Amino acid sequence: MLIFIVIAATLLMLASAWGFVGIWRFAKSGVTPKNWKKLVFSTLGAGVLLGLLSSLATFWMLFPYPNSLGPGWFAGLPFVAVYVDGNDNHYHFSFTQASVIANACFWFLLPFVFFASVRCGLATPASGDCRIK
Repeated sequence: MLIFIVIAATLLMLASAWGFVGIWRFAKSGVTPKNWKKLVFSTLGAGVLLGLLSSLATFWMLFPYPNSLGPGWFAGLPFVAVYVDGNDNHYHFSFTQASVIANACFWFLLPFVFFASVRCGLATPASGDCRIK
């Protein structure tokens, strides 16, 4: 289950990066709707807010993980940063800081997936299709 979450998060992070690149390339084309800057800056603001909150709230993003030694929890969503066992012992890994940074990047880029999908609906006929060329 855990590996599925990490694989899905990695794929969604790649899609988010694609959306981020696509939005900036679309902005450079010069054919944008009237409220384009407002939409881009609100998406950027939402991404910054989510990224900051996810890095500060890693321990509040716990999900349970049952094992033979008793109940435990993984902290960090979607990339695991810390394991907490039933006795409240925290197990930090060598990749804890990298996971926290990856979580912040993931949550920063996530709004761009939604914005990139909305962008296709906002595209004018003169701007062509929504694919990155």
